[in-house]
Amino acid sequence: MKKKVLDFYKSIQPHAYHIEDAAMDNHIRGGKDLEMFIRSAKMLAREGVLTCTRPDVYQYEEQQHEEYEGIYKGYRKSYGFVIMFDDEDIYVAEQNKGTAMHNDKVRVRVVPSDYTKHKREGIIVDVIERANETVVGTYDRQQHFGFVVPDDERIGTDIFVDLKNTLDARSGAKVLVKITKWPEGDKKPEGIITEVLGYKGDVGLDINCIMANHKIPFDFPDEVIKASKKIDTVIHEDPKRWDLRDLQMVTIDGEDAKDLDDAVSGRKLPNGNYELGVHIADVSHYVTSGQPIDNEAYKRGTSVYLVDRVVPMLPEVLSNGICSLNAHEDRYAMTCIMEIDDSGTVVNYRIRPSIIHVGRRCSYKEVYKALEENIIPDDLQDFMPMLRDLAEISKILNRMRRRRGALDFDFPEYKVLLDLDGTPLRIVKRDRTMAERLIEECMLITNETVATHLKNTNRTSVYRIHESPSEEKLDLFQKVLNYLGQNLVLSADGVTPRDFQKILDVVKGQDIEQVAQIMTLRSMQQAKYSIENAGHFGLASTCYTHFTSPIRRYPDLMVHRLLKADMHWKNGYSKRDVEDAFLAGAVEHSSIQEQVATEAERETIDLKKTQYMVPFVGEVFEGRIASITSFGMFVELENGIDGLVHISMMNDDYYFFDEEHFVLVGKRTGKTYHLGDKVTVTLVKADVEKKQIDFVLGEVDNLMAIQEQLRNGSDYASSRDSFGSRKDRKSSSKRGKKSSRRDDNKTGRSRYDAFSKKSGKGKSSRKKSNKATKRSQSKKSKSKRKR
Repeated sequence: MKKKVLDFYKSIQPHAYHIEDAAMDNHIRGGKDLEMFIRSAKMLAREGVLTCTRPDVYQYEEQQHEEYEGIYKGYRKSYGFVIMFDDEDIYVAEQNKGTAMHNDKVRVRVVPSDYTKHKREGIIVDVIERANETVVGTYDRQQHFGFVVPDDERIGTDIFVDLKNTLDARSGAKVLVKITKWPEGDKKPEGIITEVLGYKGDVGLDINCIMANHKIPFDFPDEVIKASKKIDTVIHEDPKRWDLRDLQMVTIDGEDAKDLDDAVSGRKLPNGNYELGVHIADVSHYVTSGQPIDNEAYKRGTSVYLVDRVVPMLPEVLSNGICSLNAHEDRYAMTCIMEIDDSGTVVNYRIRPSIIHVGRRCSYKEVYKALEENIIPDDLQDFMPMLRDLAEISKILNRMRRRRGALDFDFPEYKVLLDLDGTPLRIVKRDRTMAERLIEECMLITNETVATHLKNTNRTSVYRIHESPSEEKLDLFQKVLNYLGQNLVLSADGVTPRDFQKILDVVKGQDIEQVAQIMTLRSMQQAKYSIENAGHFGLASTCYTHFTSPIRRYPDLMVHRLLKADMHWKNGYSKRDVEDAFLAGAVEHSSIQEQVATEAERETIDLKKTQYMVPFVGEVFEGRIASITSFGMFVELENGIDGLVHISMMNDDYYFFDEEHFVLVGKRTGKTYHLGDKVTVTLVKADVEKKQIDFVLGEVDNLMAIQEQLRNGSDYASSRDSFGSRKDRKSSSKRGKKSSRRDDNKTGRSRYDAFSKKSGKGKSSRKKSNKATKRSQSKKSKSKRKR
């Protein structure tokens, strides 16, 4: 119908014509056809193709409009943006979004606008690719039909559901709905309910909704379960494998880790060098390429470590069973043994499938106490000479990386502890000790050694790359340098990791240290997988890959198969595993799945942190300013929780963002707020639904009035939604089920790949038992809470 309308007005140009007269000329007399004809004219006018000269009168004029492709992001029902990855984003008013939904890939036409807040305004003229095939929401049943209200209000529309497609869900149920018909004109999308996630009060429902929203599976398909039951879990003698069962080795992990995919051994050689052995679970021996278990592992791409559970990449019989390097049991492994000199250089290495026997399982805590405090359990005594050699090896490797210019961040980790019902009990801080560093250094050098070996085969391989910072990100960091009083001028052409490390060294031990680390991370690109070796900027490494965690990362499994293919091993790989097309597609898919996992992990942590803070609304805390934006500042408490102080809630002055100096400045008083400043704040809102925490500065007299102001503040809501949605503020994912300090993906997910909101330690003025957050003594009795 749109084509018919457009063809008609083109045929009579440059004349204008009333839409009903145009319909009669096209033999459309009334009913639905007339309604569609009129609606099509309005749509063409919104798209800038027709001009509405006066009500219901349209005219076609030849116009030249620039059109672009991008991703539509709906922030509130009144507007959205088309995100351009290499250009200025394009503002889209609600009436100009057409049928686009949040995250759809669209074509947008830039049109003239008097709207001065945004440089460019556009009209969406076509939806190229739909993003929301499934949506999580709340089901609302009516008498003759039902609809699903999406949890993510950025979706922007309810979804109609016929009563025969509801799986007998009751009103109020959290459901997963599959869209079967996309919106058209004024019509809402239609769908069918494919899963009832649960009802209010069900244990784990909140996490289930996050999983469903990110398409994280709850169970393995039946064919995968059947295949896993057929796995041969007997370790057979194999003369082609290294028999290393007599070699002393240990695993070192978190106390609650279940998937133990790496063991280490070490000793000092007669020539003064050190021998480091890293032994990784040989997953490729059990997971056959292209078969059900492998296909599901490829699809998932990674294990997902949520706040209350682990969603494994592999079935439990593999991840926690035969592939886990459990103590006192024989296991198949892929072993890399390296000879390392006192400068940290690998002067010789060997890589080969092996059979190993781990002598003892160790935890980070006991290794730290044994090496640093000489508190040694009796059954650990025999392993102490090896552990001391491993500690010396890690120091040598760390010094080598420091000389090379590798970045060394040291953020604290915070873990949310839950009860059996999923209620957050407390938040505990986990420091990174020398035991975590020991394993981290062993994994880093092994990944580098394997990557270099693969590169030298001159075959297409899998690499973990971290590209140099972009010009845009460096411009942002330059402002921070100016704020820190550093004269260093950064240029994208010649910047090195050492330039950044110099800055971190300057602020080490100062109040601004962690904020400087945050801003350094913000200037970094995101690490990813690639078949092109572009090096790893954060590690100052010319060649890097992921080899050490095949239980939980598919790229590591790919690397194991490439190694076996190169050594013409008898099994564990197929022809597909070395083909360029497969490898190129697999690394891209793995990078995407890694981002999905990171986002889901972050959401579950934010959810539980927000739930934890609900009882403290009205309480006073001390924290530090961790981030400053044009609409306010984020303040972080000593337990790692942060919240927004919106600029509209700073009522003592009119504040503006001085971007050049990275501060908020009061226009009348000249009062300034800097990164790292200590501030006193009152918690005024903990919105569990949106996973958002809001503070105001100082203590408050009328909490209810402030909360009402927050609810009604459109500027506040739109800026906060925009900030969260467009990912200007990113949280690192700290995986709690297993220590995250093993290599650059577990530690680098938080240290090289993404911006982590961490700041210095704040102090509150009152302790509360069984709570990591300390409540401050309010001076006013009305702000006190009964315990």
